[in-house]
Amino acid sequence: MKTCPAHGPVPSILTLLLILFLTGCNPAASTWPESGRNLDFNQGWSFFEGQEEGAGQSDFDDSRWRLVDLPHDWSVEDYSTQDSLHSGPYFKDLAGGPDVGYLRGGTGWYRKSFTLDRKHEGKNVILHFDGIQSEMEIWVNGEEAGRHVYGYTPFYFDITPYLQPPGTPNQIAIKVVNPGENSRWFNGAGIYRPVTISLLDPVHVEVWGLAITTSYVNGSEATVSLDLNVCNKLDKGADVSVLVEIISPDGATLAALEKKEGMDPGSTSSIEMDLPIDQPELWSPEYPALYMARITLSQNGKKVDEYSSSFGIRTIAYSADQGFLLNGSEILLKGACMHHDNGLLGAAVYQRAEERRVQIMKENGFNAIRTSHNPPSAAFLEACDRLGMLVIDESFDMWVQPKRPNDYHLHYSEWWQRDLQAMLLRDRNHPSIIMWSFGNEVQERANPEGVALANEMVKTIRSMDETRPITQAVCAFWDNPGKVWDDSEPAFSMLDIGGYNYQWQNYEKDHEKFPERIMAGTESVPKEAFENWQQVKAHPYVIGDFVWTGMDYIGESGIGHSDYVSDPGTRGAFLMPWPWYVSWCGDIDITGNKKPQSYYRDVIWGESRLEIMVHEPVPEGTEEVISFWGWPREVKSWNMEGHEGESLRVNVYSSFPEVRLELNGKVIGTRFVSEESKLTATFTVPYEPGKLTATGIRDGVEQEAVTLATTGPVTGLKLIPERSVIDADRNEIVYCRVLGTDSEDHVVPDAEIPFTINVTGEAELLAAGNGSPVMAGSLKDGALNLFRGMALVILRSTGRPGSISLEAALDDPEVRATATINAEN
Repeated sequence: MKTCPAHGPVPSILTLLLILFLTGCNPAASTWPESGRNLDFNQGWSFFEGQEEGAGQSDFDDSRWRLVDLPHDWSVEDYSTQDSLHSGPYFKDLAGGPDVGYLRGGTGWYRKSFTLDRKHEGKNVILHFDGIQSEMEIWVNGEEAGRHVYGYTPFYFDITPYLQPPGTPNQIAIKVVNPGENSRWFNGAGIYRPVTISLLDPVHVEVWGLAITTSYVNGSEATVSLDLNVCNKLDKGADVSVLVEIISPDGATLAALEKKEGMDPGSTSSIEMDLPIDQPELWSPEYPALYMARITLSQNGKKVDEYSSSFGIRTIAYSADQGFLLNGSEILLKGACMHHDNGLLGAAVYQRAEERRVQIMKENGFNAIRTSHNPPSAAFLEACDRLGMLVIDESFDMWVQPKRPNDYHLHYSEWWQRDLQAMLLRDRNHPSIIMWSFGNEVQERANPEGVALANEMVKTIRSMDETRPITQAVCAFWDNPGKVWDDSEPAFSMLDIGGYNYQWQNYEKDHEKFPERIMAGTESVPKEAFENWQQVKAHPYVIGDFVWTGMDYIGESGIGHSDYVSDPGTRGAFLMPWPWYVSWCGDIDITGNKKPQSYYRDVIWGESRLEIMVHEPVPEGTEEVISFWGWPREVKSWNMEGHEGESLRVNVYSSFPEVRLELNGKVIGTRFVSEESKLTATFTVPYEPGKLTATGIRDGVEQEAVTLATTGPVTGLKLIPERSVIDADRNEIVYCRVLGTDSEDHVVPDAEIPFTINVTGEAELLAAGNGSPVMAGSLKDGALNLFRGMALVILRSTGRPGSISLEAALDDPEVRATATINAEN
């Protein structure tokens, strides 16, 4: 029995042929090496959204399904029906809609066939999944081969027992269920992270079987310690040779060590080795030096496996007296909490998308990210390693007490240990990770049952990694009426570093009670950025501050809003109603552009010394109500047409002791700025078009000036690809910024006009939209609006080399822009 898929009618044969042409062909097994690890398995899947009886069976007819290439998130695909309730992929009446940005879950099926070559006879075949949202079951040739229930942890299946002999097709079928009402934020739906396949000899390195630590480091030498797990799947003994090579950041082989090991039939051996490194290059945010450990296994003189892992050499220390020390020097954590979604892409994970998020955080002064509230993708952590971003790797948002009816609390008791171990095993070699977190604002955190659970998790973490501190994020007892902050002490009892959510007022008080406790602001709000950073600067026992959030995310719709009310006693809503779908609490919007609070943070952190923000006109008879996570309705703009003569509030954020504000050459006023004023000078300015200029002054001498100028209307568009050359690879994507400009080529900061995108050549439109917190229909149809003068287009390579042409056009046929990108092998 079939149910109607939400994506619309079954595609025609012509459509299927077009999709096949665009997606390219999945590499045949005959092109795979005789042995290989983590080979691409993303292309050529058949997909159906909805319930399908018998779809797990090998003889099921999936010819009417559509073809997709992974990663794939069906929740951001348009509904076939578009009406007052359905707008693009968004559904107004979705249960729990404000939590997840009105983007659906449901059931989906994926099927894929592959045939092994004769050279793969006797291989162990393993399928690796970096993450599926949310619950999945897998069938191989009609036999159920496993299941997984947590949408954020990696997992794998050894499918060898279920496979047909070489030369005979094999059928993989995967059922994915996102039951809905299972998350406080958008989580996505589908096989949203990459899938790979490994073809291994019976003697091989175990999946995630290498642990690397730097057991000794000083200025001139270091000792790299390796703990390697080797499997023998044979029914007879095996004599194995293990060669370890350490490769330097510039590609030179620095050290090598070979070891012999006799293995019993069906056994796993743990092999430990230490290798000295002279003059080590230490990994840090400023210099993220990455080494490589390369393992070669040989049996009877023949290479049977090769395994490699990057790592960094660095030290971590922490104390209430000295703070957090990286490589012996104190570092203050300029932190961002970040959810997992990739904005316009939904939850789908592409290597470039993950790298771009980390890069944007780095460019905006952040040096640390808390992966709230779940393990991130492997690609995200690899980007943090390469770019130099510190990470708190977090596992769970709940334990046995629910936050939503269908969330992980239903599975915690059965699955927590497997999921926690998977996070630790996959992630332990990343030098970027400086802390493990096992929970966030968990309801039972301070009661005896919760403390017992926490101690079990701490025990598990320490059994696998003793090199990093452990934390959890603790909040006030809004979820336990009657309890007060002092009742939270049991939740801190097992922690190396106490995670404080929105509790900067308690740092000094708690230090008096618990002088050895080390604290981190694991969540804070933008409007208290100054107070939080003052605490970090003043007290070594407060090691950093993590704002909620670094970037906007889908879901918790409008949690960071501000609103105008006529009744001064009106309390603002927690979330905003339809059509809000984005949180709007981030320093950066979902397309990567700075928001007003980010400019203020730049001044607090010393990234900038002078910034101007203008509050939009407040409707007469109202006042502004700002949510706890919100920010006033400021803009970096002097375009206020229609409000000539009205008084506007202008904030100048500055680290200069004195600032002067001028409008069209006339002095509005001069203000002194200090920590007492929170680095803010406020002016009231009657609006008139022109130039608004702030000047920073020290000791009577002008130091720096910043100007906001009124622009003209949009007369042109600009397309700015972030890269002009990309790989001809289906896993490759490219971002292109769209700007609305006036006749003098200035971006028009209040432009919100519609335009269209057209793509030809060797790419397809993956997503297009803007940074607005309010939805505007489809993310995939090429029709969109500018928001604050900007928008974003994301393209995906067809996998073939060639030219890619992108055109943006307004309704006026004279106003258009083009860009060209080349895809190369």
